[in-house]
Parts: sequence; C-alpha cells; structure tokens
Amino acid sequence: MGIDGFPAGTGTPGLRVSLAILVLGCILPLAFVAAYLIFHFYDSEQEQLTRNAILQARAMVATVDRDFSGTQAALQALGSSRQLAAGDLRRFHGRAVQALRNMNVDSVVVLDQNGQLLLSTRVPFGTPLPKLANAPMLERVLQTGKPTVSNLYIGAVTGKPIYTAAVLVRRDAGGVFLLCAAAAPNRLGSILSEAGLPGNWRTAIIDGADAVVARSHDIEKFLGKTVRPELARQMSAAAEGGFGTTTQDGIPVTTVFSRSPKTRWAVVLGMPLGELTAELNRTLAWLICAVLAALAAGLALAWSIGRKISGSILALIEPAVALGAGRPVHIPSLHFNEANVLGQALHAAAASLQQTQAGLRERDQWLALTANATDLGIWAHDFAGDKVWVSEQWRALFGFSSAEPVGLGGVMARLHADDRQAVRRAHERALSEVGQYDIEFRIVLPDGTLRWIGSHGRVEADRDGRPLLARGVAFDITARKRAELEVQQKQEEITHLSRVTMLGELSGALTHELNQPLTAILSNAQAAQRFLARDPVDLDEVRAILQDIVDEDKRAGEVIWRLRRLFEKSVTLRQHIDLNELVAEVALILRNNLINHGITLKTESKLAGARVLVDRVQFQQVLINLVMNAGDAMAGLAAPERLIVMRVAPAVPACAQVSIIDHGTGIPAACLGKVFEPFYSTKERGMGLGLSICRKIVAANGGALWGENNPVRGATFHLRIPLQSGAGAAA
Repeated sequence: MGIDGFPAGTGTPGLRVSLAILVLGCILPLAFVAAYLIFHFYDSEQEQLTRNAILQARAMVATVDRDFSGTQAALQALGSSRQLAAGDLRRFHGRAVQALRNMNVDSVVVLDQNGQLLLSTRVPFGTPLPKLANAPMLERVLQTGKPTVSNLYIGAVTGKPIYTAAVLVRRDAGGVFLLCAAAAPNRLGSILSEAGLPGNWRTAIIDGADAVVARSHDIEKFLGKTVRPELARQMSAAAEGGFGTTTQDGIPVTTVFSRSPKTRWAVVLGMPLGELTAELNRTLAWLICAVLAALAAGLALAWSIGRKISGSILALIEPAVALGAGRPVHIPSLHFNEANVLGQALHAAAASLQQTQAGLRERDQWLALTANATDLGIWAHDFAGDKVWVSEQWRALFGFSSAEPVGLGGVMARLHADDRQAVRRAHERALSEVGQYDIEFRIVLPDGTLRWIGSHGRVEADRDGRPLLARGVAFDITARKRAELEVQQKQEEITHLSRVTMLGELSGALTHELNQPLTAILSNAQAAQRFLARDPVDLDEVRAILQDIVDEDKRAGEVIWRLRRLFEKSVTLRQHIDLNELVAEVALILRNNLINHGITLKTESKLAGARVLVDRVQFQQVLINLVMNAGDAMAGLAAPERLIVMRVAPAVPACAQVSIIDHGTGIPAACLGKVFEPFYSTKERGMGLGLSICRKIVAANGGALWGENNPVRGATFHLRIPLQSGAGAAA
C-alpha cells in the first residue's frame, strides 16, 4: 500500500528519498561550517563577554540607585523641619539653602498638591514662580505617598533639562507639600567615567521614559533623546539582557542593559562589534570559499533531482484544472511515487465531487418543494457584484413577473409609503451591525391590492467586517394581520362596555350634579317673569338674571360634555395633556358620587408641569375605575375613615407616577397576583374585567400598572407613565 490508502507506484523512488538527497547535498556543508563557528566563537567568547558586561551594568545601576536613595534620605531629613510642616516657607528657604551644600543636587524645590511652585533655592524667596502644567511625578507621589524619582524634563525655573527626586511632606494644618531636589544630568556623568570601561565602549544612563540622561560620548548631541525602538522594546520586556544593534551615532555594537526595579532607570553598555569579530572575519574568509564549493556541488545535485520533481508536479496541473471544471481527469506518467498517489487522489476527488453535486441538487429540490408548499419567497443580494437573485415564490409575493428585473429601487416602490422609512432603517442597521433583521411591512401590488409581508434576513461579512452577502425569506402575513385587527376591535368593544357599566354606577351622582344647574335655571326664569310683570321693568335686574341662566346652562353643558367624552366609543387618540389637570378633572367627575357614599378624595401633586402623551378618555376611565375600586374597598368603614388619596409624584427613569391610596381591608395575599387577570374579581357582583382592561390601556400608552398592600391598612395602586422631554419638575 502507498500513502493514505492509495496503492503505491512501482519502479519510481519516493518523494521523501528525493528530498533527503536534496537536503544532504545543499545543507550538510553549511551545517558543518555553522556548527564550527557557533562552537568556537558565540558559545564561548561572546556569551562570556555579554555576561560580564551585564554584571558591570548592574553594578552601575546600583550606584545610580544609591545616589537617588541618598538624595531622598536627605530630603526626608530636611522634610522633618517644623518650619515646613508649619508652612513657614520663608525660614525654610534659608534652611534648604544650607542643606543644599551637603547634597549632590543643584536646587531644592517645594510644590503644593496642585503643582504650584512655592519656593526654589535657585531664586530669592518671594520671587514669583510658575505652576507646573504637566506633573506626572506629582500625581504618582500623591497616589502612593512614597518617595520617587522623575524622568528627565525641562525645569520650569531654569528652562534646562533636569531630573528630580521627591518626597511627600504632610502639613500640620492639613494638606501636603512635595519636597523635591533637582539636579542637572552632568552630575550623573561621573558614574560613567568612574566605571573604568574601555574608551571606545558606548555607555549611557537612561531614565524611566527611555530618554538619555548621561552618555560617555557626545552627550550634548543625544541628551534627552529617546533610545532606539529596538532597545526600548528589549528593556520593556526584561530587566536585564543583551543583543546586537546599532548605537544612535551609527556604530554596530553588542548592547547589554540593566534596569532598576525601584526607579525604572537603566544603564546601557555598547561593545563595538569590531573588537568581537576581527578574528572571526579572518576565519570566515576561507570558510566562505569552502561553503561556496560545497554549495555548488549540492545545487548541481538538487538541480537534477528538482527537474524531475517539478516536471511531475507540473504534469498534475491539467488534471487539477479538469477536476475543477467537471471534465474527466487523466493522469500522465510521473517520476516519483507520491505524485502517482496524488494523481489517484485527484481521480477519487472527481468521483466524490460528482456525488456531492448530486447531493446538492437533491437538497435544492427539497428546499424548492418546501418553499412552494409554504409560499416562502427566498432572496439573496451579492454586494460585491451588486446582483440580486429571487425565487419565483418571492416574485409572486411582490407582484413581479418572471422576466421583470428586480432591483432595490423597484422593491422600495412597491412598499407602502408609510413603511418605506422603517424598512430602509432596518436594512441600514443590519448592514452597519452585520447581523440579522426581522421586520413586517405592507406592499401595494400593481393592481392596488394591499398585502402584509413578514421578512427575515441575515447579512454576512468578510474578516474586515465589510458586508459580502445578504439573504433572507419573505412570506405573506395578511391573514394574521387581519386576525390581529379583529382582536383589537373586540378589545375596544370590551373597553367601551366597561365605561358604559361605570355609567350605571355614577348615574345617581350625575343626576344630582345636573339638578343643581337646572334648579338654578328654573329659579332664575321664574324671577325674571316676576320682574317683567312690574311696571316699569327693571332691565338691569332682568339682564343679570338672564346672565345667571346662561352661566348655569354652560355649567350643565360642561357636565354633559364630560360624560359624552368619557362614554363615547372612539378610536385611541394620544395627545399631550397635563397629568395634574387630568387628575383634577377625574376628581370633579367623581365628586358628588363620593360625597353620596361618605368618601373623602384628597389630591396631591409633587410634580409640576407633568405632561404625558396618552389618550385622555382612556386614562380618565383608568383613574375613575381605580378610585371607585378604592371606594368599594372601604364600604364597611365609618364615614370619617373613608379617605382616598390620589397622588402625582416623579418616578425614574423620566416618568410620572399616579398612586391611588385607600384605607380599606387591602387585597388578600393569595389574590394579589391575580387581580389583573381577566374575569377574576374579589367582589360578589364584579365582572373581573376592570383591572385587566386598565392594565392593557396603560400598557398601550407606554406605561405600567401594579398594586400592593399598604404597611398598616388598605392598598395602593400605582400607575407609571413616561414624561415628555423637558416636562415635569419636582414640586
């Protein structure tokens, strides 16, 4: 057997044997020379030199840290001065000048916690000093409370590069000072000169931001400049190390470094490669000649073998092209066994491809049958080629003939004018977010027929997030929409029935409310008749009586208008209304009914200007229903205890909340979760529809309705509704 289950060829060597000969002819001479060089040079001299240089750099970093630690210790001793703690900066200035003589720094500076320079030994006390615009060291000390060392920066007083050691000093009166010692970079140069390194080595001291602070050569040219990116990456990855690179002045070196874990400052040593590779270069001269001779022999052998390998591989191109095109595959005579196995694999792939294509055709037929059975329209949009494909069922749904071209403009033209913007936004959102969309919309067919369409789609993108393809399905939902409309109409009829039922409960109070203006009209008319019978007639008195009649008539008309608005059967009409006015209007409608039952209704408002977008009549119905339920809950109480509070208050987020609070028996715990279910009632003669209808009305207007028992007695029903933008201020 050959490779992967295919029979092996006969009389031809294997590909592995041919490649082994090629590798032996080309690589063995080079491998021998490379092993010789690595063994005699890099494994001994360079590694040892690098280790020694790292130790030297570590010792120099320790010297830098000791210098910083000594400065910080001196600052802490100076910071213990009672003059500084007491804020006596004038006297402290003199003491700082004296202490400066024993410190290896140029000046002492005091800052407050806002970065304002308070004193500097460089200038007389009282000299105006600037405020630091950017003080990362100040922020670090304030956060940690520990002494720290800055990176190199331009001094605010001198205008020259300096570095600073700082400690935190706490004031007696509260607050803190930052006590700093500033020094010029040349004070660190002595550390490099005292190290005793060869004169042609490049040495440098680097701060925590990878900027040059001191350098053995050309410090004026490189002071403050950032080290090369490669060195910065190495120092950020490890505390110590060595590698080959080029200095900032262009000299090839082997670079070693050591970074302080305490201050993040580092010492870098650069050893010129010329010293390390002088002898190596002489040895390489004759080694190159040997390598070239060996390479020539290896390439000659590789050329002979490679020609046969490439010829066999090229001979397989035509069968591979035939496989992709679906043509019969013919394999020519090849030079090695693996190529023959590959040829047989192409034969097997051709047979497998035919089986796969047959399976795909069968699957497409099943999909077509499913789409036909469910009247499912399928579509796809290729963004790269801007091509649109749709199924015949889709064409039938949208009213396109088989020969009629389909494009985005034609589809948008079929959409109902009120739905075009929503469909466009859904598609744009799916494209920008590269995800799915689900939308329902109406189309108008060429014959004027209106059809509801449900559409689901998905957008596919490439690795960079660019949309490549969108595909989806569309289906007719007209019948479902009609059924939903019928359900909505039935719901409106039930809501109207509830309002009519409520009319019967209010009829006694409404009769009393109408009797008052009608009695007044009758009395005024009789009085007018008596005045007209006198001689002479007092016209002023008659005019006053007639005006009273008109006023009482308007009052009766307002009562009748409110009742008609409450009980008329109309569609939902949402409008901007003042919630406090609506509550007051409901209180006025229920006033006489509540008085007749010995109930006191108290209204409270903790939210002025509470404007909401609701249907006025529906919300009147909800509030009336809730107040009347509260009254029924207190039927067994004495008249003085029958109190209902209707309160308007702010709620989050950006909502108003109306609470109807009674002092009745409350809601049984077992019933609390069921009171909003249809046909569930705690009253003997209740229909069980009131609260269910109220919750649906509130939800249709974007709000929520729920109930709870009070801590002591009674229950409270809360109605929450969103406020309009800019409306509502807590009173």
